[in-house]
Amino acid sequence: MKYLPWILAMVGSWLIAAPFLLGYASTVVAKNNDIGVGVVMVLGALIWGFSELRHHRLSTDMHAQRR
Repeated sequence: MKYLPWILAMVGSWLIAAPFLLGYASTVVAKNNDIGVGVVMVLGALIWGFSELRHHRLSTDMHAQRR
């Protein structure tokens, strides 16, 4: 579960790049849909991933202070 945000960020990045790499960038609706969904996925995954890192760091710091 700790790698899930980063996997979702990679999938979102693929959605952003796919119209250009697979050659359907001229299909405006499909391109805009993929880019829009990809941006939302990447932003959400990055926010989730960095909050997990922050939470992990804080819990490790608190555990170290107890000793």
